[in-house]
Amino acid sequence: MATPVVAPDTGETARPSRSRSSAGTKSAVLAVLIFIVIVTGWQVLATSGAVSPLLLAPPVDVLAALGQMVSDGTLWPHLSATVQETVFGFLLAVAAALVIGSAFAYSPIVRNAVYPYILVSQTFPKVAIAPLIVAIFGYDLAPKVVLAALLAFFPVLTNTMAGLTEVSDDEVNLFRSLRASKWQELRHLRIPNALAFIFPALNSAAVLALIGAIVGEFVASRTGIGYAIQQFTTTGEVAATYAALIVLSIVGLTFYGLLTLTERLVRRNR
Repeated sequence: MATPVVAPDTGETARPSRSRSSAGTKSAVLAVLIFIVIVTGWQVLATSGAVSPLLLAPPVDVLAALGQMVSDGTLWPHLSATVQETVFGFLLAVAAALVIGSAFAYSPIVRNAVYPYILVSQTFPKVAIAPLIVAIFGYDLAPKVVLAALLAFFPVLTNTMAGLTEVSDDEVNLFRSLRASKWQELRHLRIPNALAFIFPALNSAAVLALIGAIVGEFVASRTGIGYAIQQFTTTGEVAATYAALIVLSIVGLTFYGLLTLTERLVRRNR
């Protein structure tokens, strides 16, 4: 009996993992270097007199202002309001976009009739119609949520439509030859295909929802990071203004990270 020949382990399977790890390390190092360059340049510009202190505060002053806002508790009500407005607006936009996008994907007649009106609505500058939305919905949470949803809605809608319709004809014919129901086709073919389109749109939608909430706070609000920025700018507190902007960037990165983690978990489970 012939002895089976076993190919030697050349370590080929480990190479992709090591390559990804090396690329991740290099990206992290590069990100740190870019951060150091930005902060160093910021410090030089702020302390050399090249830029007026009324326009740019030194990083140390910004950190001190941020620490003061955290320690005395003035940050938390504003942060809570902005996060609440953003999350509600994001969820409203995603729910509406998924339902309408699915309807458009399965009904070309409805899509051709309604989609032009949605496109027209997207041409309106949200900053310009913000006062009208405030006049309709009042000065509480609702107008900020509506503005956040309006900005976040469109990218999720278009990507949902694309993900549900751009499916291989061969795969569709295979499902139909197996007499799969519409629900089975949607669950096992179209939704998995659409996830690759929807999740990148969700990342963009989260950032847009945050922008929409800030726009609403600029127009009419008594709380929120946008309201705080407006107040700091009015009173000339430059360091506090930059501190509030840093908080906004942290909120945006947190949303992005949570959605990226969710995408990985969903893909792994599927």
